Amino acid sequence: MIRILLAHPSRLVGDSLRTALENAPDVYVVGCATTAEELHFLLPHGNVVLLGTNLEDATAFDMLDEMRMTHPQTKVLVLGVEDRPETIIRYVEAGAAGYILQNDSVEDMVQKLQAVQEEKAIISPSVAAALMERLSRLANLESPLAFMEARKMQLNELTCREKEVLHLIHDGCTNLQIAETLIIECGTVKNHVHNILKKLEVNTRHEAASICKMHSRPRMAMGG
Repeated sequence: MIRILLAHPSRLVGDSLRTALENAPDVYVVGCATTAEELHFLLPHGNVVLLGTNLEDATAFDMLDEMRMTHPQTKVLVLGVEDRPETIIRYVEAGAAGYILQNDSVEDMVQKLQAVQEEKAIISPSVAAALMERLSRLANLESPLAFMEARKMQLNELTCREKEVLHLIHDGCTNLQIAETLIIECGTVKNHVHNILKKLEVNTRHEAASICKMHSRPRMAMGG
């Protein structure tokens, strides 16, 4: 029996998914969560999580990072993913066992649920090719020296403002605290964080912060 936890910021979407899965064989929905707190409460009761790309108070990357440490046996399929190999690979690297595309049908979703329960994965040829390319790139970074050089190149791609934001992330600052420190809008900080994660090819703020020590702190610049 696949015991599913639904995690989506919209209660209406969660209820609709529950209804859609009611008639699927060997599938039982144990609960719906809209927040990280609700998901944490329900986690012991399920073995597969259908996780939206965002909850009310956390991103899918935040939750994948936590569940990988606290519930490593739980399989996670990210729900409503764009059909872009680079996006899908980021979720897989963060710990997702599979994904449900935005245009997948209920039948597609059930097939992927059954596959992940059997320790399998259903992926498109384009995603498979992108995964192979990613593995090849990682294989070329086996030596510590090559890895360090690659990281330095990525850090050099950051703008001065992005480096300032990265150092504040390393210091444990929230987006609001970063905005107050740099005297910029909180939305602007979110955009900077998104760009930093993309350029460093990481999925979480914690991973970005661990790279920060490789670069000396830049002089702080005021204004936007």
